[in-house]
Amino acid sequence: MSTIIGNIKKLIKTKLKKAKHIKSNLSADESRAELNAVFRFKYTLFKELLTANSELLNILSDIEEKLKGEHIFGGSYIKSQANRALMHSFKMVKNLNVLSKGRYSNLYDVLGSLNNNIQAVINEKRESEPDLNVIPYSSIFKKDADWVGGKNANLGEIYNCLKIPVPEGFAITTRAFNNFLDKNNLKDEILKRKNVIDPEDINSQSYINTTADNATVSGSLENSDLEVLNRLSNELVELIKSKAVPDDVMRDIKLEYKRLWGDENGQDIRIAMRSSAVGEDGELSFAGQYLTILNLTYDKIEDAYKAIISSLYSARSISYRVSKGIYDDDLAMAVACIKMVDSVASGVMYTRHPYNIIDDSIIINAVWGLGPYAVDGIIIPDTYVVAKEDNGKENKLIKSRQISDKRVQLICNNESYEDGEHDDIYSRLDNGVVEMPVPLEKQSAPCLTDEQVIQIANYGKELEEHYKCAQDVEWAIDSRGKIMILQSRPLKIKAVKNSATIKSEPVSGYKIVIDKSEVASQGIGAGEAFHITSQSDLVAFPKGAVLIAHHSSPEYVVVMKQCSAIITESGSVSGHMAALAREFNVPTVMGLDAARALQLIPNGVEITVDGYSGRVYEGIVTELLLAVEKKDAHMKGTPVHDTLTRVAELMTPLYLINPKAPEFTPLGCKTLHDIARFCHEHSYIEMFNVSDIASKKHKCSFRLSASLPIDLHIIDLGSGLRNGEGDLSNSCGEHILIDDIVSLPILALLKGMLNKDVNSLEPRPVNFLGLLSVMQEQMLSPGHVGERFGDRSYAIIADKYLNFSSRVGYHYSVIDAYCGETINKNYITFSFKGGAADDIKRNRRVRAIALILEAMDFIVEVKEDKVDARLQKYPASLIEDRLDILGRLLIFTRQMDMLMTSEEGVELVAKNFIAGNYKLSL
Repeated sequence: MSTIIGNIKKLIKTKLKKAKHIKSNLSADESRAELNAVFRFKYTLFKELLTANSELLNILSDIEEKLKGEHIFGGSYIKSQANRALMHSFKMVKNLNVLSKGRYSNLYDVLGSLNNNIQAVINEKRESEPDLNVIPYSSIFKKDADWVGGKNANLGEIYNCLKIPVPEGFAITTRAFNNFLDKNNLKDEILKRKNVIDPEDINSQSYINTTADNATVSGSLENSDLEVLNRLSNELVELIKSKAVPDDVMRDIKLEYKRLWGDENGQDIRIAMRSSAVGEDGELSFAGQYLTILNLTYDKIEDAYKAIISSLYSARSISYRVSKGIYDDDLAMAVACIKMVDSVASGVMYTRHPYNIIDDSIIINAVWGLGPYAVDGIIIPDTYVVAKEDNGKENKLIKSRQISDKRVQLICNNESYEDGEHDDIYSRLDNGVVEMPVPLEKQSAPCLTDEQVIQIANYGKELEEHYKCAQDVEWAIDSRGKIMILQSRPLKIKAVKNSATIKSEPVSGYKIVIDKSEVASQGIGAGEAFHITSQSDLVAFPKGAVLIAHHSSPEYVVVMKQCSAIITESGSVSGHMAALAREFNVPTVMGLDAARALQLIPNGVEITVDGYSGRVYEGIVTELLLAVEKKDAHMKGTPVHDTLTRVAELMTPLYLINPKAPEFTPLGCKTLHDIARFCHEHSYIEMFNVSDIASKKHKCSFRLSASLPIDLHIIDLGSGLRNGEGDLSNSCGEHILIDDIVSLPILALLKGMLNKDVNSLEPRPVNFLGLLSVMQEQMLSPGHVGERFGDRSYAIIADKYLNFSSRVGYHYSVIDAYCGETINKNYITFSFKGGAADDIKRNRRVRAIALILEAMDFIVEVKEDKVDARLQKYPASLIEDRLDILGRLLIFTRQMDMLMTSEEGVELVAKNFIAGNYKLSL
């Protein structure tokens, strides 16, 4: 990959030109539309930065999963993921610099250096690609994943290393794919046509329809963008269809087909062809992006091969790759050609319970016919539970059987087609299989004999032993009774969600302290509880303890090597601390019932954290600790795993922990995770300052008609007002009502400001000493004249965003907030300054405000007469609640100057507000 800086230089120039153009128009304040465009532009940059941060953390999480050594991957995976991570890092750096007018330009140099170092590791001498268009499964091993894709490599590994039956077949390699593109000059042609699409128009918020038969995209893209994208996709698919597969590639495919199968009684052997893309991660592998075509005849192989390749360019696949930052150069398509198994019965097997960590039993699900009905949950399968331990009595290994009523099955559609009927493979992709009723006598009959159950279970034990981790296995039985393994991949023990309908039973004999929580990092940890209420507590953190804190924080990384587990009352499972917990393999749970962890679990009490079920037990649960003992996984020690480890050292660690530390600078960034942390932190600051524009340029706003003690003007970014009223080109200056607003954060703030208890019209008691002090300060202190801020207040809004600035008289307050479904994006920043009293009383007031905010979970800093506070990574409901409280606080503070006549007033005012005594009757 050429340097990421060079690749997107043109995009930066375009953005900067746009920003300068808008600025030049604003300097003369000539156009309302351009001014509103500034706010929208900044907000778009901010949202893109937050999205890039989330995508980058997802990539780092996937790399950490691969480092466990349980998944098969190749060098192409490393290259693709590294390039994706670099692209999202670049987006963050670019957007932060546009927001800040280039204040952090040296981040480009830091990122460029990291890019060079990462590419140097990736481009070290790699095994050369074999000069083969096809490779039979008898010659494929896991090391061949770069040439045949993960699915093919896995089947070859099972067949050659374990001698377990798999369907006969072969892989069409990435060399064949590249030959097809090169000989038809498709790479240049595809690139030329894709250049009509602006990547910025295909954003990660687009809804990608991964289940529909027609590969289209819908959602947040504009209709015109959708039309362009779908038209591009259709053109590329037709382009690929129109080209011939090179003669040498088709010759090798047909020769391998004939070598394996030839003809049986004059009838062609039918095959399944499955995509096996190289360079994709686990998330993309199962996202339904690429084709699988079942029950194909010999004469349809070429068309099917082109259909699978063309699925790389379906509208949903193009949109998905662009939004995920995947370059076409990092992708290649291998294809699996497998003899069709006309299954009598099929299903899935888990080599241990998928969500009960202490249940080591093998679970087998079975249905009549083909497997998709078992995998997709179309019908309720038979379920067999098998013990792993051999007690000498084979029939006793089967612990239970649940036989269901199976009325339908999926079978191969072996009807021959008349000449000309369905000649186009693209029009008959769904005709390879058909649903049929199960004969009455078999509907309630078991799909498997006891002998078959035991044989499938034995295969599962062999697979688990070979891969050194639990497996999720797909199997089938053909008409001759032969059992075959169709696929085996690591079983991810499922963390129980709050909404889960199935939940593992708790371990008996132990008291449950926390029954439900969200799992940020899986595992089991036990030790003495240790409360962290301030950063200074980390110094005394004992080795092996369980850290319990109010909120997640990356600063806990300093003790993660000593932690046995982490519990936080709130936080984001996709945030920076969660990523660190996964990197250090520290079991971590947060939220839900854990929201009262500090109250429920005293310091020093021994507890066990179950990072699978989300439970916390009192005492040491030995059964859980024994259940997670693991052997070294099968990929560890391989050259490709060593390469990933070295690349990950430049990507995943987080060294920038404390934003106040002197090393929290661009030059202090040592990894991509550091860059993400720095950009994420400073993006809030830049958005916080956006209200400065509103205070100077106010001709593009609506005036809010409401019973408020401030003159509030609304600037809509396009989604904050009902019925599109945010179009300010013709309507600026008009009055709007609260009912016209749909922005969640400002509605929550206004709810607090209009609270009848705090916004009462009744006269409040006045402290006359305080009043005289305020009047004297206003009359005698000339310095305050220059500090008067004005009489307008502004709110810049979108559906989930608010930047509120109230600069009335001598008081200054700014609130910047995001409130949506993604916890990792949610935050509130708040700043308050000023007042008409003397320096001492103003300082007392901000200290009283600080006490109130600290009680409401804000992180607070006080300097002289200014208080700054932040709350982040909480659910939307809590963000709305805190904005409601800030609304009350803004009204409440208006007469606080007169009450700050003594130090006692600081704590007394805070206690009264927290208690709901807004009358200030002290």
